[in-house]
Amino acid sequence: MSIILQAEKLYKEYKTSSGAVNALNGVDLSIEKGLFYAIIGRSGSGKSTLLHVLSGLDRPTSGKVLIDGVDMFSFSDEKMAIFRRRSMGFVFQQFRLLTGMTALENVALPLALQGIPRHERSERALAVLERVGLSDRANHRPHQLSGGQQQRVAIARAVVTEPCVILADEPTAGLDPAAADSVLELFDRLHRSGHTLVLITHDERAAQCA
Repeated sequence: MSIILQAEKLYKEYKTSSGAVNALNGVDLSIEKGLFYAIIGRSGSGKSTLLHVLSGLDRPTSGKVLIDGVDMFSFSDEKMAIFRRRSMGFVFQQFRLLTGMTALENVALPLALQGIPRHERSERALAVLERVGLSDRANHRPHQLSGGQQQRVAIARAVVTEPCVILADEPTAGLDPAAADSVLELFDRLHRSGHTLVLITHDERAAQCA
């Protein structure tokens, strides 16, 4: 298989009042297309920092991140944001849905940012909501959905642009066991359909799905 995402000698240092903290200390990592990875570790071990740097949401102190062979950190911040929207999908612990939008509008938002016409983005968003089992909730706002349903909307939003890789940061944290299982089952289905996934978690049960 081909390498789709690669990190080379990643360092990330934070300055604190008590001195420097090395959150990442020379990380090398290769992600192959079509595989499902879990990065596990205790809280404070640098997992989320690694995801933020791999995604270009944060810049490393030194090192490279290559996606399809392109060094993300060679771009300006504006070009980085455009590249990230086209190449990556994100799932966060806090869902990060816009409360004033319906589920359909939240899922369609990445397509709107790409300039996709309204009719096409609505069709694509509805098709993805159907894949995650929520087409009947398309017109519901986040407060009308359970935590598990909100996370499935967030996953639909992450995959609607058909990104190269999906990055998920503690996506089952805070969910009840049944909701967490439904999210992990959805990740498994996405993997089996050909998506590349990277899951950040401290939950060994979640990691066993990768």
